Amino acid sequence: MNRRQMLRAALAPALVVGLGTACSEPQPEAGSVDVVDPGSAAATPAPSPTPSLPAGPLTGAPVSAAPLAGRQAVAVPLRVSPSTTPAGLDAADLVYAEFAESDTLHLTAVFQSRDAAKIGPVAEIRPVDIRSVGVLHPVVGYAGGPTGFLSQFEKSGLAGVTPDDGDAIDDGYTSTAALLKAAPKGGQPPTPPLDHATDGAALAARDLVPATELSVAVSGGPPMVWRYDQQKSLWVGKVGTATVTAASVIVLTMEYRTLDVRNPSPRSLPSANVFGEGAVVAVSGPSSAKGRWRKPGQGMVCTLADTGGDLLHPQPGNAWVIYAPTTAKVTVK
Repeated sequence: MNRRQMLRAALAPALVVGLGTACSEPQPEAGSVDVVDPGSAAATPAPSPTPSLPAGPLTGAPVSAAPLAGRQAVAVPLRVSPSTTPAGLDAADLVYAEFAESDTLHLTAVFQSRDAAKIGPVAEIRPVDIRSVGVLHPVVGYAGGPTGFLSQFEKSGLAGVTPDDGDAIDDGYTSTAALLKAAPKGGQPPTPPLDHATDGAALAARDLVPATELSVAVSGGPPMVWRYDQQKSLWVGKVGTATVTAASVIVLTMEYRTLDVRNPSPRSLPSANVFGEGAVVAVSGPSSAKGRWRKPGQGMVCTLADTGGDLLHPQPGNAWVIYAPTTAKVTVK
């Protein structure tokens, strides 16, 4: 290798290093602003998912606040005549209706997912109350009752509050807050009494028919009529002088018997036999279905099945369950 070649070989690495250093961008000093490549967009954090609220055990619909799904239910019997204006029914998740004496209704209103500031007039306890709500484990606010009925309630294991237990029931009226405050500690949430529809499921797997009106007529009194409000997707009826609404109305046909009570005053009372089985007619949404109901005992949920034996699936929301005598005429239009 001659001198010129030796010199060229020695200078080549230095030249490459020098050119590389001159062409590279200076690195930012610690603490300086980062340089962002204008060709790529800055990453946007993914939004946090909104937590879904649990469904209420009595309605199958999401509650307004998560703790409500796990609280104890409140049940209140009400006596309603054609001239009575009952309070609190608009907040009830579930209402059981028995045809009582003298053209009146004996209602058992159950509250769990919503509060009611005024409920009443509070009525005496009756066997239908105990047998309807036993599986729901509520605290029951009631205004006394015949000696035999009080004995049945004591044996039921249900928690009760009466006007003698402080001021939870005042002048014939109460509230969910007052009854829950007066209830023994450790109350449990109710067992779901209905198999509500999910993901838009139909009321029944078979024999489903459109419906706009439901009527239950009993001898000696005006019929109970419900009509479907398509805009609100609710069934609308009238109880006493109050207008009431329901996502579903379920009519259970059953035997009634007459109970003769003596204390504190002699009288005869009609009583629905809610244990057993019979025909059911249900309306929910714009549809109606028929089938059979079955409730073996107080600790058992009343099952509702269509004509093929599959469970009925009422739409989520509040429901009315009407105990119709076998002599009643139940009509769906």
